Amino acid sequence: MSREKPRWSAPPRVPTHLVPKPDVYDTLETGSAVTVLRAPQGYGKSAHVSEWLRRTGHPAVWMTARPTDVADEFWASLLELLVHAGVADASAGANEAAEPAAAVRDALTRWPTPFVLVVDQLEAVRAARVDTALAQMVRASPAVRLVLCSHISSDPEHLARLGMDTVFVEGQALALTHPEVARLAISLDAVVADGVVRDLCHDLWGWPAPIRGLLASSVGSGEVPRADWSTLGSLFGNRSIEGSTGSLFVVRTTVVEELTVELARSLSGTETAGHLLATLEAAGLARSRPSPQGRVYTYMPLLRSLSTTSEWTQVSELVTDAHRTAAQVLADTPERALHHAVSARDWERVVEIADASWVHLVMTDPAALADALSRLPGRWFQRMPRLVTVRDVLLEDRNDTIVALSVPWPDPDEVVEESALRDVVGVAVGQIVAARRARRPDLAGDLATRMVAALRDSDGHYRAGTEDLLPFLLLHAGVAQLVAGDLQAATDDLLACLWAGTGSDLEFVARNAAETVALLDAVRGSNQRAREHLATAATLTAPPRKIATTMDLVAPVAEALLAIDRLDLHAAEQHLEDLPAPGIVEYQRHAAWYVLDLARAMVRSLQGDLDGAMGTLEDAVVSAGSRLTVPSLAHTVLTSAHARLLAVAGNPTRAQNLLAAHPSLHDDAVLRARLSLSAGDPVAAVEICTTALWRDSSGPRERVSVLLVDMEARDALGDAPGAASALRRAVQTSRAGLLQPFALTDRALLERVAEQVPEAAEVLALLRAASLPEHSVQDVPVVELSEREVAVLRELETTASVEVLARHLFVSANTVKSQLRSLYRKLGATSRGAALAEGARLGYLT
Repeated sequence: MSREKPRWSAPPRVPTHLVPKPDVYDTLETGSAVTVLRAPQGYGKSAHVSEWLRRTGHPAVWMTARPTDVADEFWASLLELLVHAGVADASAGANEAAEPAAAVRDALTRWPTPFVLVVDQLEAVRAARVDTALAQMVRASPAVRLVLCSHISSDPEHLARLGMDTVFVEGQALALTHPEVARLAISLDAVVADGVVRDLCHDLWGWPAPIRGLLASSVGSGEVPRADWSTLGSLFGNRSIEGSTGSLFVVRTTVVEELTVELARSLSGTETAGHLLATLEAAGLARSRPSPQGRVYTYMPLLRSLSTTSEWTQVSELVTDAHRTAAQVLADTPERALHHAVSARDWERVVEIADASWVHLVMTDPAALADALSRLPGRWFQRMPRLVTVRDVLLEDRNDTIVALSVPWPDPDEVVEESALRDVVGVAVGQIVAARRARRPDLAGDLATRMVAALRDSDGHYRAGTEDLLPFLLLHAGVAQLVAGDLQAATDDLLACLWAGTGSDLEFVARNAAETVALLDAVRGSNQRAREHLATAATLTAPPRKIATTMDLVAPVAEALLAIDRLDLHAAEQHLEDLPAPGIVEYQRHAAWYVLDLARAMVRSLQGDLDGAMGTLEDAVVSAGSRLTVPSLAHTVLTSAHARLLAVAGNPTRAQNLLAAHPSLHDDAVLRARLSLSAGDPVAAVEICTTALWRDSSGPRERVSVLLVDMEARDALGDAPGAASALRRAVQTSRAGLLQPFALTDRALLERVAEQVPEAAEVLALLRAASLPEHSVQDVPVVELSEREVAVLRELETTASVEVLARHLFVSANTVKSQLRSLYRKLGATSRGAALAEGARLGYLT
C-alpha cells in the first residue's frame, strides 16, 4: 500500500446562506463508527456534512453514489476513489481478477490514520444493498468513520441492519426552526413579517430548500410567493405533480389528518396506496410512525392546504367526494365521520350521525357537535326537531328556531311512536330553556310540569323510547322548577333524573342532578340529606372536561352552605372562591345565582360585617336587573335576607318598608316577628311564631330561626319557661349542624336562657370555639311616617322652597311648614340634607 500523503477528495462546496446546525455537528463529532443522515431532498444533508468537515478539518473521502442496482459497480467506483485518494493501492484497481468489494475491505482495514468516508445519495444504490457490508467493513477498521446521506427509506428494517450502534440524524434535526428562518431571511435581505416566517416554518415543516427559495424570491418585492404543486414537485425530479396520479391520490386522502394504508386505499380507491404513501414520505411530503394498526401517515400542512385551495379544475368535487367517502369509511368513529359529513355538506349524513351518536359526541367532542349543528340548515331541524335539544340546550348554542318548531303533545293514554316522542322531548326541553333565558321562570316551570306529565303513561311510568334523553330532560325540568320557586317539584324531577341517569351514558347528568338536590337540601337546612346526596354524586361519573363548562357548579354552593351552618367560614370561603363572580356570564346563567350571593352575605354577617352583607345583597338585586322578576324565588330570598339583616342591625324601619313594598315577604315569619319585637309588641311576635311552627312547612334552618325569635319574644314577656322551651326545641332541631341562626342571635340573651336548658351547652361551646364576633340585637324603634310626610320628604329631593312644595302638594305654605317640623322631628334631622339622608337610610326614598 502506498504510504504517500493521501490525496483526499474534496467535499462539495458549502452553499451560501447555510444556517448552521451545531447540534448536528456535535452528533457527527461523537465518534460513532456509522452515522446516517436520513432526510428528503432539500434538507441540506450534504451541505451540513461539508460544513462539519470544513469546521473540524477532518480528512475525508467523499463519494456521490451513481444510480445502479449492481453491487459490483458501486464497489468498483468506491475502489477507484480510494485509489485516487491513496488509501488503496493502484494495483488493486488494475487487477481485473480481484473482487472490488474485497479490495475495498482490505484497503479500509489496513489504513492506519483516521479519516471520514462519506457516501452521499445512498438511495441511488439502495437496490444494490451495499450499505450493510460497508458498515461492517468500517467497523473492522479502527481508523475509518462512515457517514451516509440518504433520503427517508421506505424500508426502515433495511437501515436498522446497519447496527445497533449506528447514529441517525433525522429530517426533524435538519429542519429550520422559527428563529432560524428569521435569521435566514435577514441573511438573504428578505424583509418579511414575523407571521409570514412562522407560517413558512409551520406549513413546510421547516424544509430548508423551499423556504430558502421562497424567501429569495421575495427579495425586492417584500412578498413571499405562494407555494404550489410545482414548488413541491420540483424537489423530486423537477416534475410538477399537478394532474398526476399521485396528486389525485393526495387530494382524495388529505381530507384525513392521519392515514393508514388501508384507510388511504378506501378513500382513494387506489390499490397502490402503500407505495404512494412511501413515495410521498421519501419526498418529504409525509411522515409516518408505527402504530398497532400499521404505519400512520401525516401529510405536510402545506400539502393539505393545497388540496383545498388549489385552482386546479375538479379539485373541489374531488375533495367533497373524498369527505363523503371518509364519513362512510369512518362510521365507527362518529366524531371523525361527523367532521367529514359537514365538510361534504352531506346534511342527511350529519343528521343521521348526530341523532344516533349525540351522547357519545357530547362526551368526546361537544365543540365539533356544536359546530356541525350550527351549520345545519334550518329545514333539517323541521324534519328532526329533537336535534334542538342537542344544539340549543345541551351545548348552550342558540335558541332562535325553538319557537318556530311545534309538535303535537300526546295525551296521557295515547300511544306515540318513538320518533315522534323523541321530537316532543327535544322541543319541550328547548322551550323550557328558552323561557328561562327570556326571564320567564313561571312559564318555564309550567312547561316543565306539562312536559313531565306528558311523558308518563296512565300508570305513571315514563314512556319507552326516551332513555337517552330522559335524564337530561328531567335535569332541566328540575332546574326550571328551582328557578320558578317550586322546590318540591324541583326535588321530584331531579331525583327522577338521578334514577334515570345512573348507570347510563348520561350518568354525568345524574351527578349534576344529585348535586342540585343537595343544594336544595342545604338551602332548606336539611343538612344531613344534603351530605348524603353529595356523597351519592361523588360516586357517579364526572362530566367530560369539554362539557363541564355548560353545567352549573352547584356542589361548591351546597358545600359552602353546609360549612356556613357549622360556622367553618374558612371552608365556606374556599368553596365560594370556586364559584363564578358577580358580573361574569357564568354567574348570570347560573340557575341558583342568588344562592351564591346569599352564601357570600351569610359569611360576611357571621364575620360581623353586617353592612358588607347588606351591600352584597343590595348589589345582587341591582346587578340582576331585568333578570330579577318580582315576585320570584330569587327576589324573595334576596329581599328577605336583606330585610332580616336590617331588622337585627338597628334599622327595622327600612325592613318594615321592604315588607310593605313586597307582599311576597308576608310569609317570612322570622322577619315579621322581629319587626313586631322592634315595634314593642312581643305578644304579636309570639303569635306569628306559634302560627309558623304550627304549619311546620318550612325547612329545619327556618324552623330553628323561628324558634330563636320566639325565645326572644317570650323572654321579653317575662315567660322564662316558654323561652327555655323554645331554645330547647331549637337545639333539638339543630342537631344536623345548624349553628348559623344561633350565631346571629343576641349572645347575652342566649347564654342567660341557656342556663335553664342543659341541652344548649354544646351549642354554646361550638359558638365560643368558632371565635366569631358576638352578636347583639339593637333595640331601635320603628320610625313611622304618615303618607303626607312621605310625600313631603320625596318633594324635598327636588326643591327646598316651601312655596313650591305647597303648590305641588295642593296645601298652604303653613301646612307644609307644620309637616316639615313633624318630619324633621321624627327623623331626628335639623336640615333638608340630613332629612333626605335619614329618609334614604330608612327606606322611604328609593
